[in-house]
Amino acid sequence: MKYPSNQVNRGICLLGFFLLIFPVSSFCQKEDYNWLQGYDYGYDTTINRWFRISKFDFNDDTLKISHDSLEMWFLTTNTSYSNSAGSLLFYTNGVHIANGLNEKIEYSDSMNAGFYQFNYLPDIHKLGYNTYEGIIALEDPANRNNYYLIHSFIDTTNANYDLGCKRIYYTYLDMNANVGHGKVVAKDQTILSGRFGYDLKATRHANGRDWWILAQKRGTNCYERILIDNKGIHAAGTTCGGQNVYGLSGSCCFSQDGSKYVYVNINGGINLFDFDRCSGDLNNAKYKPLPIFLDTGLIGIGTAFSSNNRFLYVNAQIHCYQFDLWANDVWASIDTVAFYDGAQNPFASVFHTMQIAPDGKIYSSCGNTEWVYHVIDRPDLKGDSCLFRQHGIELPSFCAGVPNFINYRLGALVGSGCDTLTGVDEMVEKEKLLKVYPNPATDFAGIDYGFTNWSKGEVSLEISNELGQVVYAQLLPRYSGFQKINVSEFASGFYTAYIKRSNQIVATAKFQKL
Repeated sequence: MKYPSNQVNRGICLLGFFLLIFPVSSFCQKEDYNWLQGYDYGYDTTINRWFRISKFDFNDDTLKISHDSLEMWFLTTNTSYSNSAGSLLFYTNGVHIANGLNEKIEYSDSMNAGFYQFNYLPDIHKLGYNTYEGIIALEDPANRNNYYLIHSFIDTTNANYDLGCKRIYYTYLDMNANVGHGKVVAKDQTILSGRFGYDLKATRHANGRDWWILAQKRGTNCYERILIDNKGIHAAGTTCGGQNVYGLSGSCCFSQDGSKYVYVNINGGINLFDFDRCSGDLNNAKYKPLPIFLDTGLIGIGTAFSSNNRFLYVNAQIHCYQFDLWANDVWASIDTVAFYDGAQNPFASVFHTMQIAPDGKIYSSCGNTEWVYHVIDRPDLKGDSCLFRQHGIELPSFCAGVPNFINYRLGALVGSGCDTLTGVDEMVEKEKLLKVYPNPATDFAGIDYGFTNWSKGEVSLEISNELGQVVYAQLLPRYSGFQKINVSEFASGFYTAYIKRSNQIVATAKFQKL
């Protein structure tokens, strides 16, 4: 299936009211730098708290949190997309889409149209759709500034409330249209029919250009593959393994390097696989039953991998488990890194959906209407060293879940056999000068490498002093576009930061240490 769209290479982008967009590579790095969550019921004087939209901005070395009032509210279906400069391009709650100017995009009204939206819960037009991890946004590999929104559809046809997902849809968005204000040119197009979990995640194909998406088939141990390539979107058959999955609620995730896939279900346990980024196949299934799911009738569930791909985190309402994927026996490595402390903000602040952020931390919602997130500050570290902070982030408004993102920074799997695009620069990317801030620096310096084209290979950071001596070196992780470097022990003076690939300098920046 392919929806034809215009092949414009240049368009107008929503940066302020009139700002021309640069030709953006499909490997731009800041797609997940803006998070929106919450809903706007005004101000509650009884608890002195806003019901508004909480905004997370990861465009600096320190997370900026603010709140605002938007026409769009977010129940659980939630994703957004930012351009290569880190500016918000569009966002959606599964009912309609808005652009970076907070305008409703043409023809985006009434996504997921059906009984559930119009009859069972008519207020959903205001609240947003109700599918955790139920939507993702992916750039069309063939058309820059054109996007597929892949989303789960609740096919309820009567008052017997059945939240089963019975179709996987795509909606196609052209952000070149309407002078950069955007237009939906295809909506609620069926990719798959059957019975599936709501939860959707994607990872980059090994060729570094295309996308794989998996949809879990309920009542089976199989997963439907969806492939998006430069010829369109395709149902690519099933891949099976592990235990059968039943019930409605679940959570899934790909590791940051795309080599692992996990599916966790409250009616059973954890299905962990190796994932083949060439074929889209699941292999080497490992299953871990977690009886606590059944014993307590849990509804809260979430999953995330650490940025170094070593640790798997699983939220099970009152527990957060860590598994070491480098251990000889992964399941024997289980460690409870958090147990719910009973806090209420204002309801039970238990553990629910999780999302790794551009700062490398993992943020967890509570599932209830809460004004806090839990945070894993150092998810790359083992056991308690990961620093799970319960209700560690206070939000300026209430929210019910985290936005749903993937690792957009993953590039080609070089040497994989299906890396047929290495060396083919279809969309030329001009890598720019490195940013270091603050400048001068005293204790910490932020290194912005968000321009990096990962399809060309890994990059590293080197910092040298005025004598040309290397005083700091680090391989840079793909999960982020910046790193905060401790320069407090550097001698006062001037330094040069280099981004290198295959020992060749990609970008440089000078800064002063006071």
